[in-house]
Amino acid sequence: MKKFFHIFILLLVPYLCSYAQSATTDWSKMGLKGRVKSVETSFYFTIEKDGKITKGDPFSMGFYPSEKIEQMYLMQRMGAVAFFAAFLIDIVPSVITYNSNGFLVEKRLFDTTLHQKIVYTYDTKNQLIDKSTFVRDQLVVRDSYRYNADGEKTEELLNQIEGEGGVTCKYSYNVDRQLIECNYIDVDKLPSAKEVYTYKDKQLVSKDTYRNEKLSARALYQYNSENQLICSLFQGVGNAIWDSKYIYDKNKKLSEEYIMINGNEKNGFLNKFSPDGRLIEHLTFSSNKLSTFHYTNDKQGNWIKLINYEQGVPILYVERKIEYFK
Repeated sequence: MKKFFHIFILLLVPYLCSYAQSATTDWSKMGLKGRVKSVETSFYFTIEKDGKITKGDPFSMGFYPSEKIEQMYLMQRMGAVAFFAAFLIDIVPSVITYNSNGFLVEKRLFDTTLHQKIVYTYDTKNQLIDKSTFVRDQLVVRDSYRYNADGEKTEELLNQIEGEGGVTCKYSYNVDRQLIECNYIDVDKLPSAKEVYTYKDKQLVSKDTYRNEKLSARALYQYNSENQLICSLFQGVGNAIWDSKYIYDKNKKLSEEYIMINGNEKNGFLNKFSPDGRLIEHLTFSSNKLSTFHYTNDKQGNWIKLINYEQGVPILYVERKIEYFK
């Protein structure tokens, strides 16, 4: 158990440190409408009969295996921008509970062999101060967070394994209150990693990640005249280069995402989104496989059923049971 969680948290530490304090609710981050109390998500294989699609046998994971999700989180933490992945990796077999202010209070995740429960605690300013992960009702990981008087996150204390040891993340900001540096200190109190953020005209234009004082990843960003992200370039040392372009509709909503990997037009993805930010098409160039996503909404406008098609054939049926505050 200890060995597994040591590896697991080493992979996720960069992701856990990724958020500067924001007033944005988790309802908003998840695209939820109304005062949502809980969301229970279940996956099934599809059954198609007489033109009607229904639920078949349960499917134990989400759109990606847990190892792929961890990899995507790590890439995001190092600066990669992939809107399609950010959308899909959050849809997993789970029960998620929110408080009346719209913030997460508990996640129960069922997409791994070790089912996890994550409990979130906030202060009176709705700032996350504690995140505790349990497996079989045993506390295995506890993270705590500190803020300054302006609400900026200044430090994270990440206790990696059952309260033993931990990684400290310390944040620095510029006069515009933008994050400019994050320094990681390992369990032996030695510097282990650093992230450096660079801005131009108050827009983030680059993010460099260092491990043991060596550059390990770099991300570059470009914007249009309306400050919308239109290009991003990401490369981890020894890893693939992701070159991404973004297109917006007349209402300034993301409509298309084109990703080319290693300069090869036959390696990458083309993704299309609805005006409310849902992924509706995902084309993989290497296999020419087209995945489409069809949604059914409840009265609040939240989707409660998602049918995933591959090459026009229904594959997965995703059901969400949503409870609202009265």
